[in-house]
Amino acid sequence: MNFSQKLGLFILIVISVAYVYFSFFTAEGFHLPLAKDNSLPPIEDITEPTSGEEVPEKVAEPSKKHSYKTIKIYVTDSNGNLHSLNRECDTTVEKSCFAYAIKELMSAPSKWEKSKGYSSEIPQGTKILSVREGEGSVMIDLSSTFEGGGGTESTYTRVRQLIKTAKANTNLPVYLYINGRQADVIGGDGIMIKQPLTERSLDE
Repeated sequence: MNFSQKLGLFILIVISVAYVYFSFFTAEGFHLPLAKDNSLPPIEDITEPTSGEEVPEKVAEPSKKHSYKTIKIYVTDSNGNLHSLNRECDTTVEKSCFAYAIKELMSAPSKWEKSKGYSSEIPQGTKILSVREGEGSVMIDLSSTFEGGGGTESTYTRVRQLIKTAKANTNLPVYLYINGRQADVIGGDGIMIKQPLTERSLDE
């Protein structure tokens, strides 16, 4: 770079510094650019609270503590005998652990339990129409699928599964209904059921 180029670069730097100075600084101090209506741009309020002034704090909502109750359902083992399985009822989610037990019975056993030889005589597709729990009794209303197919021995077994599951999860009298009607007779073979449900409900 020759002398004339250095001189030109120096003059350019001086002009740039002078422009910046006169554009943003005055004799009165730092100069802020004004808006079109000559008002200053808004400045965020960062003043600290005065003594004694409460500062709101963001408080995280406490997470719900889950509480669990063990319930029992009954399925059949590889020898055809009734066998109890435990389930954990989340009382912070389920309105009724008794109703939860009946729901679990309808869908049991799980894939893992099936691999261990457990099965159920309750027909697939059986729907829970309602489970009503009063102060003096409980009513289970199931769809008619519950009493269809499988033969007499299968019907006896599924009713026993329901009875033992119900009695394991409440001390109240339990009544079985099918499609809204009390099930005093169930299945194509006309199996008699004594109500409320007990271990002797199927005794002749």
